[in-house]
Amino acid sequence: METDDLSMSGGGFSLASLRDKATVFSLLAFVPLPILVYFNVWGVIIPIFGFMLLHLRKGDLPFNRKTHIVQRLFGLVVMIGSFFLYFLWVPYFFSYMVFYNVTNYVAYVFGLCVGFFGLQSLRQVFTPLFVMVAASLNPFISRWMEMHTASYVVPAVTGITLASLNFLRIPAIRSGPNVITLQFSNGQLLVPIIWNCVGVNMILVFTIALVVMLFEDSSSTRTRLVWSVFGVIGTIVINLIRITLIFVTDYLYGAEAGGFVHFSIGYIFLFVWLGLFLSLFSKGAAIATKLRALARAPRR
Repeated sequence: METDDLSMSGGGFSLASLRDKATVFSLLAFVPLPILVYFNVWGVIIPIFGFMLLHLRKGDLPFNRKTHIVQRLFGLVVMIGSFFLYFLWVPYFFSYMVFYNVTNYVAYVFGLCVGFFGLQSLRQVFTPLFVMVAASLNPFISRWMEMHTASYVVPAVTGITLASLNFLRIPAIRSGPNVITLQFSNGQLLVPIIWNCVGVNMILVFTIALVVMLFEDSSSTRTRLVWSVFGVIGTIVINLIRITLIFVTDYLYGAEAGGFVHFSIGYIFLFVWLGLFLSLFSKGAAIATKLRALARAPRR
C-alpha cells in the first residue's frame, strides 16, 4: 500500500496536513521567480500573474489526492531539468535566449503540478499554465506580426502620434514614414518609431490576461465578447497615449528623460489599465447579476 508523506486522519488527509501541503506548493512555485527577475525583470510579469492565479486557486486544487511515486519522480525530474533548458535551446534553436526565462518557469510549474496532483489533474491548473505558455509564445507571435504587419502598423502609429502632438501644439513634423522630428528654437530632434515601440507586446500581454479572466467568468458569450472588444480597444488607446507621452517628455525634458519614460511607463500603464478594466468588469458583472435577479423575482 502506497504511503504518503502527509499525516492521515480518519482515513483521509487532516486539515492541517492539507494546509501544509498547500503552503509548500506555494513556496515551491515562488522559488524560481527571483531568478527570473534577475535574468529578465520585465519578463517576470506574466509568470507572477500565473503564480498569483495558482495561489488564489489553491483552495480548489486537489491537495487531498495522492500521486503515484512514478509521477512524483517525473515531476521532480521536470522541475530540476527546467533550470537547464538553456543548454537545450541555445546550441540548436535560439542563440539569443537568456539562461532563465518564462519557458523555464512554465516547465518548472508543469513538473510541480504533476508531482503534487498527477497528470490526470492538470485540467484543474489549466488557466495558470495557459497564461504562462501563452506568455512564452508572445515573442514568436510578435515576431510573426512584425514580418507581416509592420509595414502598415508602424506608419499608422506614426501618423496618429504626429496628429496627437499637433493637437497638443507641440511643434513636430513627419520626416519619413516612421520618423517624427521635434522642432526646438535651437535645433531639432529626430525620433524614429520602430516595431518594438508600437506596443504590440503590451497588447498581447493584456489579451492573455483578458482571455484568462473571461475564461473564468460565467457571463454570457455576448457579454464576454463585448468586454473583450472594449478591453482590446482600450489597450490600443492606452498604448497610443503612452507613445505620445514619450514624445512630450522628449520635447519638454530631453531625450534622456524620454528614454526613461519609454522603458518604464509602458508596464505602469498596463497595470493601471488592467486594474481599472478588472474593476469595471467586476462592477458590470455585479450590476448584471442584480438586474437578472430583479427580472426573475416574482412581481407583487
